[in-house]
Amino acid sequence: MEPLYRFEGSLTETVPVGLVPEGIRLDVRFEAQVTAGVLVGARVRGIDYLLLRGDGVGVIDAYETIEAGDGRVVSAHAQGYIVPPEGVELPPPEVLLSPEFTWPDLPLPMHGFALYRTGASDLAHLNRIAASFHGHVNVGRGQIFVEAREPSVVSDPVAG
Repeated sequence: MEPLYRFEGSLTETVPVGLVPEGIRLDVRFEAQVTAGVLVGARVRGIDYLLLRGDGVGVIDAYETIEAGDGRVVSAHAQGYIVPPEGVELPPPEVLLSPEFTWPDLPLPMHGFALYRTGASDLAHLNRIAASFHGHVNVGRGQIFVEAREPSVVSDPVAG
């Protein structure tokens, strides 16, 4: 089954907000291009208000736009998790927030869901779905890869 879309791109800027009560907050901007699914060739731009929890899990709260270049624009709000591979631990906050810190070359798996808003009539079905996504981010290389899929249609057991 073809994905709703797949995009690949770059992390363009990381602004460390700092140590907050829930963990470490980073604002991470990214740009990408849609390589499969609807809107192939579209430009993706976004920002993730990322929270790195004390247990090493990153909480994704990203807002992005997918711009087709022909006037069609889709806004997405993605939420999910970045989960480090088994045995990988984040350094302590003072190390991670140090200007000298460099991220390792390591793909970090991520997964979650996205909600959409668009005024494009041919994409109006996106206004009523929650797509699942998975992918990875490699902060050391400054790369991001995401693939989103539409939900499977299942019958409602309550409605019959």
